[in-house]
Amino acid sequence: MATSTAHYAEAAAVEAARGRGEPDWLINARAEAARAFAATSMPAPSLRPWKYTDVTALDIEAFAPDAAFAPRMTGTAPAGGFAGTLAAGLATHSEVVREYLGAVVQGTEGKFTAANAAQWREGVLVYAPRGKAFDAPVTVHVDGREGAIFPRILIVAEAASEVSIILRTSSTAAALLVAGVIEVVAQADSRVRLLVDTRWGAATQEFTTLRAKIGRGADVQVGTIALGGLIVKHTVEALMEGEGSTSRIRGVAVGDKEQHFDFVTLQELIGPKSTSEVEIKTALAGASRSIYYGLTRVETTALGASANQENRNLLLSPRAKADADPVLEILTNEVIRCGHGATVGPLDKDALFYLQSRGLDMRQSLTLLVTGFFQSVLSGLDAPGLVEELETALREKLATAELT
Repeated sequence: MATSTAHYAEAAAVEAARGRGEPDWLINARAEAARAFAATSMPAPSLRPWKYTDVTALDIEAFAPDAAFAPRMTGTAPAGGFAGTLAAGLATHSEVVREYLGAVVQGTEGKFTAANAAQWREGVLVYAPRGKAFDAPVTVHVDGREGAIFPRILIVAEAASEVSIILRTSSTAAALLVAGVIEVVAQADSRVRLLVDTRWGAATQEFTTLRAKIGRGADVQVGTIALGGLIVKHTVEALMEGEGSTSRIRGVAVGDKEQHFDFVTLQELIGPKSTSEVEIKTALAGASRSIYYGLTRVETTALGASANQENRNLLLSPRAKADADPVLEILTNEVIRCGHGATVGPLDKDALFYLQSRGLDMRQSLTLLVTGFFQSVLSGLDAPGLVEELETALREKLATAELT
């Protein structure tokens, strides 16, 4: 414990940053984050986003940071752009990194974000320059071993640019803590697509914050597929600041055994004629659990806005449980549409009986219905080859899921 605790001290964070040759402004930011980490308590269940995920007994300092952790990347940036580590980006695109790193998600916001800001190594920078488009998606591999890792991803899309990123996560069976931060800056008329494919090992606990600032006419789409991990908590936030800005958040989770998924979404519509859509679906077997808390806030400035959020949950086992709490805050009456809905329940028995009467067994019938249930989310991911792969992974997990 003492050795792990020392890694999180301000002096250790500063010393490590200096050893990596980081600039003074980044070293100062790390020092501030380390102080915030020491001074901040773990989030309590009295806070609504943490009501059903109690981490008060989780000791982050018991997990020594993995000094060997480094993300792997594939993808080629257009002329003037960049797709590589933040460490390399500090050398070639220092102005971009300095302007935007930590500007969307502050390192002093909470325990997990402070740990990330103080401890991240290598990191990822994806930068699309004005008017340029990436020819193919950038794929980022985050592979964890044991201890703690702090993935940090900065995505900057300048005006009228376009970029797609696929984030793939995996880990061993060893206990692993993941505290991730993803920042997205989408300037006017840009297009950003981000798909998070979560395949953690059975003993991994992940707490990731993703936040996007979306400019005039920009479109940011985020998809999350959660299959692995012991605890997976994703907080996805979109700040639609510009007129005509758009945010779409889609998520799918398949739980089994003791898996625990917690999705928090915040859609803040600020600019006129902004649009937000949220669709989260889960299928839960064994004693798994899903929590959804979504807040859509339409500000007084968001005249002509449109927003909707949906959370649908299928219980495949009598021991599974889902909690859903979609919330709307509408501060102007000049909106096109604002709606929300949530459902929790078992599969349709009549549909199961019909499929079984046509020659399918119980497991085949269930798998067919669940994959169909997810189609509205998967079909909107705009990644045809990857969608087929994900459908196969869903079927493989459902083939052995605990149904009693």
